[in-house]
Amino acid sequence: MVRGGALALAAILMLGAVSGVEAQEESASVAGWLTSLTGALPSLPQNWSDLPLQLKATEALGYNDNVLNTPSNQPLFHSVRSFESISDYGASKKWNWEGEQFFADAEYGFYRYLSDAALDTDHYSVDAGVNWIYTSTCFGKLALTAQKSPSQPNQQVAINVLNTVTTLTFSETANCAVTGNWGFVFNSGTSKSTNSAAADALNNFQNKFVAAGMTYTVAEANTLQLLATVTGTSYPDRGSAATQTGLLNKFTEDQVNLSYTRVINPNLSLIGSIGVVGITNGDFDFGWPSGWEPQYSISTTWSVTPRITLSASFAHVVTPPTSLIGNLQVNENALLDLKYQLTPKVMLGVGGTWGLSSGFGAVSATGLLLPIRQGSLQRNYNFRASVAYSMSPFLTANLSYQYYRQESNLVTPSNVALLTVNYAPY
Repeated sequence: MVRGGALALAAILMLGAVSGVEAQEESASVAGWLTSLTGALPSLPQNWSDLPLQLKATEALGYNDNVLNTPSNQPLFHSVRSFESISDYGASKKWNWEGEQFFADAEYGFYRYLSDAALDTDHYSVDAGVNWIYTSTCFGKLALTAQKSPSQPNQQVAINVLNTVTTLTFSETANCAVTGNWGFVFNSGTSKSTNSAAADALNNFQNKFVAAGMTYTVAEANTLQLLATVTGTSYPDRGSAATQTGLLNKFTEDQVNLSYTRVINPNLSLIGSIGVVGITNGDFDFGWPSGWEPQYSISTTWSVTPRITLSASFAHVVTPPTSLIGNLQVNENALLDLKYQLTPKVMLGVGGTWGLSSGFGAVSATGLLLPIRQGSLQRNYNFRASVAYSMSPFLTANLSYQYYRQESNLVTPSNVALLTVNYAPY
């Protein structure tokens, strides 16, 4: 009886072994077939950043209590308050050809307002160009950019209206080593900017610029640059009556600027600049300017601790006019931002900006730039706070609040709260 059981057990074990061998052979055959099939199909990159086309999407929901830039001290107007959603969808592509790197980026999206669908608008940003290299001494960039977006708070002249800014820009940059630590810089470009609001149309402009200078680089983190720029600007929508208020339809802006960049240590960096800006009547006129306006700036970033980063800056700069009507707009801004890495996934941020803006037009007999009208001085305040959460390497969320206030003869406050989710799988 025992012997029969042993024989039966031996038979079962032999059959199991044979079945196991057959199963292994069948499994190996299936694995080989799958391997050959996988080899016939295109393989996906291990890193999504290596995909031929990189995609991203951003969705934001929030509340804006002054959509139309409405002053609070004008009883005839009432600010539009609305829940809003902001959508952004983008794609970018880079490819190499004949030793050069070409690129193209595109973003398109919408602003939608829950209680005021008539204010819904779209926005976009498109750019394409090439990062070029010539031998081992020169490199640069050619780029064509088109953008459309609503004016941000404190960045429009018109009140009680939604202004949209559309810009088209072509620019090039070139940097070439000369000898030792010295290098040569040559930049140029042209741009066109238009506003949808009638009051802001006086600031519609077209310009072209040429810049040349020298750089002295001790190390990558220690650079000195001297740059001279000539910009010709025309305002096609001002007309002949503009000259009666000191505005120019065409003028040339001459700018000389010295900047210094220094990374003092891994926790502290500094950028400073100083220069002057002058204007001459006439588009791209190379005559000597009859008046000058100084400009200067300094900014620093300091990692106080591994978790705390402090950024501060002060600037007195000259820019094209945005919140005032003028030939140029002189802005003084002081900024302070603090970031705290609460956990590896949570970042807290708080900061503020104080600003003073003046519109300048005519040049006096003494050669000083003068305000174009009384009341052209504006004060701007901005307070912001945010909490950012990294849900995954590709998915982040940000809860933010910003308070804006603009003061001149009108007082325009604005509160914007947003919850933003950004998905960028690379």
